[in-house]
Amino acid sequence: MNSKLLFSLVCSAVLFASGCNTNPHFYNDTNQPVTHVSVEQKQTDAKILSSLIVLNKNEIAAANTAQQKSANHAVRNYAEIMNKAHSRNLQEAERLSQKLDVAPKQGQTAAQLQRKGRQELAALNRLQNHAFDRAYINAMVKDHAAALQLLDQRLIPQATNPQLRQYLEATRANVAQHLKQAQAVQNQLANS
Repeated sequence: MNSKLLFSLVCSAVLFASGCNTNPHFYNDTNQPVTHVSVEQKQTDAKILSSLIVLNKNEIAAANTAQQKSANHAVRNYAEIMNKAHSRNLQEAERLSQKLDVAPKQGQTAAQLQRKGRQELAALNRLQNHAFDRAYINAMVKDHAAALQLLDQRLIPQATNPQLRQYLEATRANVAQHLKQAQAVQNQLANS
């Protein structure tokens, strides 16, 4: 009788132990490797997310202003595209923040972007007609070129989370497309 009890206990222990995974690289329900992220890495990702959120909000505010003030069809169309694209990207950034459990934390880069966005919007609001159209499109060319540089040189290389890095790379592709579109409108305005 003791041998049956001992055998049952050993079998139970083996079954229990086989259900416990001690490998730190097992896959979770999102098929992403579980990694241990330091507090510093999480703060870096939080600052990156904050910078992206500020960039998107700046572009949305400028696009809203252009949709209200511009009489030029190409400028209004571009502004509508920017409003939709950056609103979608903002929502994706916020969803990713929740998914990764990383609350955006404003760092120096985000604060600088926010100041620059407010200054640019104030300058645009003082302009009218063709001067507004040119200034808005010139700002979009400059801003999207600067965003590409920021993504390439700082945000993508500093991102520690693979999902955040993937999101940044997709964002980069969108920003490059926005730059090309802005340059096309800029050329159209120069020829009119």
